[in-house]
Amino acid sequence: MLPVISTQNTAARKEQLQQEAQQYKNNIDTQVTQLKTDATKIGTTTLIIGGVLASAYLLFRLFTSSDSKKKKKDEEAYSSLPVEKNTDSDKESWIVSSIKGYILSFLIAIAKDKLLEAISMMKETNATEEESTNQ
Repeated sequence: MLPVISTQNTAARKEQLQQEAQQYKNNIDTQVTQLKTDATKIGTTTLIIGGVLASAYLLFRLFTSSDSKKKKKDEEAYSSLPVEKNTDSDKESWIVSSIKGYILSFLIAIAKDKLLEAISMMKETNATEEESTNQ
């Protein structure tokens, strides 16, 4: 046997349930939007950090590997002839090595700042998520 419910109570209950469903839908939409913006910020920061690190690596390889490639090419070209190597000319000057060091330390400092920025942004996001779940 089904309980008898008046049509007014049914209509009011239906309206209340529809309002609650709409409220839940709005809450989910705002959370999804917030997640999208957070993911975009984190992705952008990650790409910047990756780009800085990749460019630092490429610059480092550009400055350091060019000498070794030249040495290998020279050795391969004249491998059949006995050659006396001059070790003094193979060394790079202290100015070039110090410039390389400064560039590398500068790029690493930029990457460190970006990593710290990303970590602080993640902490802020986690703090706001904890606050919203506690309420």
